[in-house]
Amino acid sequence: MKEKNNKNKSRFLKAAAALLVCAVLLWLAGSYVESPLTDRAVVLGLGIDYDGEYTVTAEVVAPGGGEEGGGSGQSKVLTGKGETLPLAIHDIYGTTGKNPSLGQTGIVLLGQGMKDVNLSHALGFFVFSDAFKDGVTLAWCDGDAKEVFSTATPVDSMVSFGLQTIIQKSGKKTGVSANFMQNFIEDMTEPSGASYVTNVRFIKEEGENGEQKSGQRKEEGSYDCSAVSVFKNGSFVATLDDDQSRGFAMIFDEGAFDNFAVKGAETLLGGKDTVSVGIASKKVEKTYKMENGAPAVTYDVKVRLGRIKTDVSGNVVDFLPKTDDMIDDYIKNNVKEQISALIEAAVSASVSLDCDFMRVADGMYKALGGEWTEYMKSHPDYLSETAVYTKLTIEN
Repeated sequence: MKEKNNKNKSRFLKAAAALLVCAVLLWLAGSYVESPLTDRAVVLGLGIDYDGEYTVTAEVVAPGGGEEGGGSGQSKVLTGKGETLPLAIHDIYGTTGKNPSLGQTGIVLLGQGMKDVNLSHALGFFVFSDAFKDGVTLAWCDGDAKEVFSTATPVDSMVSFGLQTIIQKSGKKTGVSANFMQNFIEDMTEPSGASYVTNVRFIKEEGENGEQKSGQRKEEGSYDCSAVSVFKNGSFVATLDDDQSRGFAMIFDEGAFDNFAVKGAETLLGGKDTVSVGIASKKVEKTYKMENGAPAVTYDVKVRLGRIKTDVSGNVVDFLPKTDDMIDDYIKNNVKEQISALIEAAVSASVSLDCDFMRVADGMYKALGGEWTEYMKSHPDYLSETAVYTKLTIEN
């Protein structure tokens, strides 16, 4: 009898467990809003412009969304307008019937009109959205972002993929300084209140008569992403020139590659000519302290150089056989002079623009804490008072 009761009890527990599992599954199923794939437009990249209201341009792929006669791998460009970014994105849904799915968005491109917008507030929509991933590239462009999304490169028909390849995938090896949206917003909360993004400039590829090539659906050309645009307290300040951008990357982007032309150097085959060298490795140490009552910053830069040979730029190609780089004292001294000039250009730009994109305040605060906070209150022009020292070492 006791054994029979145990069997009945076991059957009851199994049935209860089965009912509990079913209840949990039903609850989970009811916790999600049904959104069939055919109702969605997967957003690869966003362009944002502003002229009193927001214009959001979304490069999307959607089931059956290819060009007529083409496959579904084609991208489409959808546009929405609104007084706020959420309303502009919702307008895409209202005018197309496709719900913009932001989970796969890889890049957000800001147009020139966004100079009139405080990005710390405007971009909060994306930062706090559950449907938007953290690792999204943020970039700035000359002109309207909408126009950039109507272009293409000879190797990439999708703007979003093309820009991500240049800025993120290959950026470190080509010297492009990239930033993610999450980091951009977080930088604004630091003592410096400054940050940066990659500047994108489209260079049109013209035909023989200066006209667009026949048969092209998109204007074709290339994207120059070598410069950076800097911001202060969420507002646009300026786009740095080539030397200033390279000097910034030299200090704050340790993985970024750079190259130099050295005139009158010994060639590999003998004789003297202009030779190309690149940074094979780089290490930067930054020291912050007070000196004679004013802030002092030291940049200790150590680099190793290598000759740039055919198809090889510094550390672009891995696992190559070790060869004699022939980096003599003449080349070392010449490159040291060039690097010093680049860093000086970036530091001078920071002072003249009154924009601490070199993050002096951030470093000083980490070193001194509350003492630096009090100093900033009484010295709002601390950048012009900061002494900057550069120590350069070319390692063998």
